[in-house]
Amino acid sequence: MGGIFRSFPTAFRIAVRRLNGNRRLMAAVAIGVVLAVALMASTTIYRNALQDLGLQTDLRRVSDAELDVRILNAAHGLSGGLADESFDTIDRRLRIPSEFISDTKHSLTTATFFMTEVGGVPPDEDPRDRARVLWFEAVREHIELVEGQWPDPTPAATPDQPPVIDVAMGTEAAASGGFSIGEVRDIHASWRDDARPIQIRVVGLVRPIDYNDRYWGVRRDHFHVPVEKTDAFAFFAPRSTLIDAMAGYMPELRARLEAYARVDRSAFVADDAGVAAIRFRAAFEAIAKEIERTRVETEIVNVLKDYETKEFFSSIPLLVLTLQIVGIVLFYLVLVSTMVVDRQSGEVALLKSRGAGMGHIMSISTIEGLILVALAMGVGPIVAREAIAFLGYSPAFEGLTGGTRLSVELTGEVYIYAAIGAALSFIALIWPAWRSNRSTVVHHARSTSRPEDKPVFQRYYLDLVVVAVGALLFFQLQESGSLVTEDLFGGLQQDPLLLIAPAVFVVTVAVLFLRLFPLLLSAFGGVARLLGGASTQMVLWHLTRAPVQPGRLALLLIMATSLGMFGGTFGATLDKSFDDRAAYQSGAPLRLADLRSSGASADMLADDLAEAPGIDRVSYVIRQNASFSRGPLDVTDASVLGVDPESFSNVLWYRDDFALDDVRELIDRVTAPEFEVEQIVIPADATYVGMWIWLPDTSGSIGPSLRLQDSKGRYRDVRLIGLPRSRGFGGGELEEGWRFLYGVLKDGSGGPHIGPWTLQNISIRSGGNANFSGSVGYDSIQYTTDTELPEDIINVGFRDSVIIESFEQQGRWTVFTDTTRAGALPDDARLSTAQARDGEYGMSYRWNREVRSGVPRGVRLIGPDAALPVIVSRDFLVEAALDEGQLALVGMAGVYIPMQIVGAFDLFPTWDPEDARSLIIANRDYLSYRINRNPATLGAGTPNEVWIQPTDEEGLRQLRTFLEVTPPWKHDIYDVDAIRNLQDEDPLVAAGWEGLLFLTFIAIVLLAALGFLVASVLVAQQQQGEFAVLRTMGFSLPQVLLVVGIEKLLIIGVSMALGTAVGLQLGTMMLEFVGFIETGETVLPPFVTVTDWATIGGAYGVLGLVFLGAIAVIVALYMRMTIGQILRIGAE
Repeated sequence: MGGIFRSFPTAFRIAVRRLNGNRRLMAAVAIGVVLAVALMASTTIYRNALQDLGLQTDLRRVSDAELDVRILNAAHGLSGGLADESFDTIDRRLRIPSEFISDTKHSLTTATFFMTEVGGVPPDEDPRDRARVLWFEAVREHIELVEGQWPDPTPAATPDQPPVIDVAMGTEAAASGGFSIGEVRDIHASWRDDARPIQIRVVGLVRPIDYNDRYWGVRRDHFHVPVEKTDAFAFFAPRSTLIDAMAGYMPELRARLEAYARVDRSAFVADDAGVAAIRFRAAFEAIAKEIERTRVETEIVNVLKDYETKEFFSSIPLLVLTLQIVGIVLFYLVLVSTMVVDRQSGEVALLKSRGAGMGHIMSISTIEGLILVALAMGVGPIVAREAIAFLGYSPAFEGLTGGTRLSVELTGEVYIYAAIGAALSFIALIWPAWRSNRSTVVHHARSTSRPEDKPVFQRYYLDLVVVAVGALLFFQLQESGSLVTEDLFGGLQQDPLLLIAPAVFVVTVAVLFLRLFPLLLSAFGGVARLLGGASTQMVLWHLTRAPVQPGRLALLLIMATSLGMFGGTFGATLDKSFDDRAAYQSGAPLRLADLRSSGASADMLADDLAEAPGIDRVSYVIRQNASFSRGPLDVTDASVLGVDPESFSNVLWYRDDFALDDVRELIDRVTAPEFEVEQIVIPADATYVGMWIWLPDTSGSIGPSLRLQDSKGRYRDVRLIGLPRSRGFGGGELEEGWRFLYGVLKDGSGGPHIGPWTLQNISIRSGGNANFSGSVGYDSIQYTTDTELPEDIINVGFRDSVIIESFEQQGRWTVFTDTTRAGALPDDARLSTAQARDGEYGMSYRWNREVRSGVPRGVRLIGPDAALPVIVSRDFLVEAALDEGQLALVGMAGVYIPMQIVGAFDLFPTWDPEDARSLIIANRDYLSYRINRNPATLGAGTPNEVWIQPTDEEGLRQLRTFLEVTPPWKHDIYDVDAIRNLQDEDPLVAAGWEGLLFLTFIAIVLLAALGFLVASVLVAQQQQGEFAVLRTMGFSLPQVLLVVGIEKLLIIGVSMALGTAVGLQLGTMMLEFVGFIETGETVLPPFVTVTDWATIGGAYGVLGLVFLGAIAVIVALYMRMTIGQILRIGAE
């Protein structure tokens, strides 16, 4: 060992000379080492940049009001220093996450007082003026004093004497309440009557400098102008006024105590997101524990937790791809290093023949490797930093960086990863040198004359070990079903062995190829002997004789091509998946959901959107919860989607793999049969509707009503009035007999009510004794256009009326059939002469069985009773134990509707299969009719979603503006483009992938091109003798070109074809194991494999140009040799 150290200066000089002598070749090696170090360093740089960008993006997407911390106690005591103690506790606990909080402000708002003129008494009922006194810390910095002065603190008071306190108030509130400077009012405690009022004196009028300032938070009652009965005037006062004066006089006085902590977005670093969440949570839990009835309002913890989850799952595919890139770089180093060593084998043999030991020779190779590694450690991280920063100019990050460089930095972690890359590169360089340095002069001479036909790992069957490892990892992947595993405590973690599984899979295919490559060449050789010429046979003979060198080159091309295909397939599939996820979530290009439209019908919704711009096609949809029950404990929950088949198919986004049948054919199956319902019409000019009802002598309650449908299709219940208040609502008694009850047509909630109307049913709600048994009679339903009613209308009816139903026609009415699971109500409804008041017949309605509480009784017009045709999700069939073609009685909105299953699907837009509810799709109009012909929940069977296909991008923009500025109703909006833009702007979702794939393709093209060029030139130099012999035998330039071209094209063609196939298979395989989105949930809809042939074709085109250039260089090298050189080479 001492000899080695003493010879270090000599070894160093030799190493430097060797590097200089082979500088062109070593430059290729140096590029590989730098690339390996840069890639390892870029993994950390890129991840850190994405993490920081992702966290800041998530924080920016949450408003200040949602992000800031609001600690609230709605009824906190003020006396005895309680408020000070609580504020101290809050401040102390908020020191835990203090580095993430920029400022904290306190406030107090007293309980509500009733306000009167001086000496006045508050009325017993509203309307009553109310008042609250506020103190806000540092409020004077955020308001402008318009008139008067800021109130001075009021001296401390005692329970014996009410104080007079000076206050300030907003200018608009003062104008609304008639306040002026010097105005005095009494404020009376709303919680006690025995206390004398406190007097307030207005000494200042103020207004906010910027009411949108973050200081004011989410509250908007500081300068409030009361408009509702419970509103209160707000008055500002100093803190001591509330605590010493007001609470001194009323020790029981309580106030809303608040602390508002402003969260500093810039203080968050991605690596500390988890720690920050823990600190905030610990502070909040401690505050809630120490101050009773205190709640904390903020989204900061949820934002940080969601970010951590997203970062964890988003990093997995990135790691998989990065590991494969690094693996190929290392193989490139092994390949080029082996070629360098083979070229230097003569020098090594000469040194060993002159007494150099293994240690001396290895010291030279070690020094060479260390020099290259040291160069890479200095240059690699800088290259990685600049490459990652350059991505800020790419379209993927333009929305985040504004077209500037990404903000990146070199941290200690970066150099740790760079050192790992350098160590792996050093091993890749030294391993071939160590193997070669063991050979002797005899071995060198033998290998020169007879090249090895098998590499070492094939001779010792090490390739089969690699295959076994690959099979084991693939089996483990199949068993786990994911790259994510659970630790001992149930937490999620990334399995490093599973992460390298894709790279091992590529290596497995590659080593199998090397074993099969000679057999493949032999097969080609047999074909060439029969069909090919001399050039082809010579190429195959040469490759068969020495397959190791071309096999290594083929291996590099296979790995590079497979990774390129994997990246192209995986990236294109993810991009397609982002599009599909946005479309699946929305269902249509634009979907308005959860409409708060007061039960508006489809026609009314269409009227509301009549002036909306940019709408090409539209469909109005019902979404309603439902359930199917086989027994008390066997219930299948579902959501029912009521659609108009024709319009819905025109706006629906769908994919063919969602069901076995075509979507339009499936939706067409829910087309309901043509049905007509007899109509009893009330004209538009009618003002009242009424009927004669025979009421029994009962102490129970009976509340009758009529269900009507207006000209726009909206349903409403018109309650019939006229009975004494207790009669209709329980408890009263009235002699039996005929009574005329009536309802108002154009008044009531949910207006305007515009006729004409059609009568749907007559219902009664019974209570008390009447719920078990009873009877009523119906006769002469009529309307009037009069605006005034007789005083004794209950006995005489309308003065001037038109009868629309006289109950003279048999078979026109039936009892409710859908309000119970058992079918029709167990009641009796028939036309009877004994129950007639006017004409020959009237209707007798009797019941003697109790029904479920809240279920109304009654009759409806006869109509179609055919089952509702539906298509259902397959999980509904499984859970409900049903098959296609069977009937299911589904309960929804208080009614039970028979549904016939006419089709099934696996997925449907807007439906999550992991949700607790299955999905049923039915005909909208028939569904609405079946629900609303019975006294179901009003408005249940009406559209509550609008699915829209815009005209074009400009139309979509105009429509968005219309819905934001003048929305016809409150709604939630799902916009495919908006959802997709959020994905694109998220560094941890789409943007991160696009950037990494860009770097991947650059690295692959560079490695494959450089490796092929270097290998080709080195092999050409080694084969100069063989081609010299060919030239002496008379081979012409075209023949030489043909030999070289066939050899290279054969290697390229076979390698790239196999690499393409492997990459496609690898992409498809890995999609099965990363089938989750950035939040850890299952990808919905599932991935559909897509290959970006345009990008891959471009990469292949660049490689093709490089390959042609390499062939040209080789041919030129051979053709430049003179006859003298050829003879000299032949002599050697």
